[in-house]
Amino acid sequence: MYSPKIKPLTAFCILVGTQPRRHLLISSLVTTMARLPHVSEHEFSQDEVRYLEREGRDYCLAHGMKLFTAAREVQTDFNLLVHKVSQDFEFTKKALLSTVAADPFTSRLFDIYKKVWEQGNAQSISLGIFRSDYMIDTSGGLHEKCCSCSAGNNNAADPIYIKQVEINTIALGGISFSCLVPNMHRYLLHLMGQENKVPPNPALDEAADGLIKAWELYGSTSAVIMFVVQPDEVNVYDQRLLQYRIDERNNGIKVTRRSLTDIFNDGKTNDDKSLFVNGLEVAVAYFRAGYTPKDYPTEKEWSARLTLELSRCIKCPTVAHQLMGTKKMQQVLSDPGVLERFLPDKESVDRVRRTFTGLYTLDLGSEGDHNMECCLKMVEKCVLKPQREGGGNNIYGEDIRRTLLDNSQNRSQYILMDRIQPEINKNVIVRQESTSMHPADVIPELGIVGIFVSRGNEVLLNKEGGYLVRTKTTEHADGGVFAGRAAFDSPYMV
Repeated sequence: MYSPKIKPLTAFCILVGTQPRRHLLISSLVTTMARLPHVSEHEFSQDEVRYLEREGRDYCLAHGMKLFTAAREVQTDFNLLVHKVSQDFEFTKKALLSTVAADPFTSRLFDIYKKVWEQGNAQSISLGIFRSDYMIDTSGGLHEKCCSCSAGNNNAADPIYIKQVEINTIALGGISFSCLVPNMHRYLLHLMGQENKVPPNPALDEAADGLIKAWELYGSTSAVIMFVVQPDEVNVYDQRLLQYRIDERNNGIKVTRRSLTDIFNDGKTNDDKSLFVNGLEVAVAYFRAGYTPKDYPTEKEWSARLTLELSRCIKCPTVAHQLMGTKKMQQVLSDPGVLERFLPDKESVDRVRRTFTGLYTLDLGSEGDHNMECCLKMVEKCVLKPQREGGGNNIYGEDIRRTLLDNSQNRSQYILMDRIQPEINKNVIVRQESTSMHPADVIPELGIVGIFVSRGNEVLLNKEGGYLVRTKTTEHADGGVFAGRAAFDSPYMV
């Protein structure tokens, strides 16, 4: 199956679905060689072919390490950017004006943000556990094929570079599982006689330490960390592993789990705005819910969210940080001059801007009209993104045309993004329910975790905190691990 003189790099990924079963995805490294003009493959000797294969493999992997490092280095810039923008109420209000008018969910979140701003923030300390997701883009500048009005342009000097898919500011899933998979990879590499070049992933420890840091800053040893969860949570073990890691690192901290409905029924604040739920004072509210309209089926849940935001407990995230993760804000941040307004120096501006692909407004007006017209001419080059989290919400292909034409007056609830063109690898998928193996095209996506603690404008902690790699098949345009369309993976470094 394999040449005995060239050891293949093989990665195993756990594909976790919502059903009680597990899959294994076996993905082997595939290298591509540039075509040489006027030379047939039959004119190369076997030694020359092997030499070119090795050189090509090393080149691809070396560039992969370079991009992995770049993604890690820019995370602290994104952490700071999210926080600085969230502290500027007037900028945020203007940036989200059209989206608030078109999207009821964003409007309700902004209403809470506004009330906190008007009534005064009872807690100046905030914790952010963020994640910026990237793909390696090989298109050389998709924006040139779509619209020409965005500042989020690909760097012409970067034929291959990381491009940001999105930034997540609430309820990061997969942190725990993403740390288990590299351990399995190291074991499998050992079995294969391969050198272990899977980097350590401290994401679980870093997330736990961030929550512990916030708990310590609150200043009450009897107060608890409260996980705000969905009542029908299916991803419970990813959350439980984080809970257990908190206990391992500080067993004096009690962790509770409550839904927004529970908080409405059993929560109250006292005169100094301390929050108590079931009689327990809450030091930190860590949101693993609250990111989708389904989490607010009645006014009770909205009331509970407002109570939380107005209370003295430390939020992870605040509603202000949550709004920074909207797709509209992602698009606005790519506009000329915005990064310079919030980041401290040219180097940080350049690092962030280099990750942007084309991002375009669909606000009503001449610019939005132009962008919509360009998109409709080449829908296969674009992604239509609503203001939603949780995966499976983006719109592709002819569905973009139908959505925009059927709802053109309400198009401000979306933004347009150039569709990133990543390198596709051919791999073999092995599933538990099937004994046969078949090749599949897969694409990796790299997420870098960031931990950010602040007191008002004072930065107390700002660091990169590990990674999450997901590999998905190209047959699905969107969707994640828990939808059964992707697998947790690990990078292999050289």
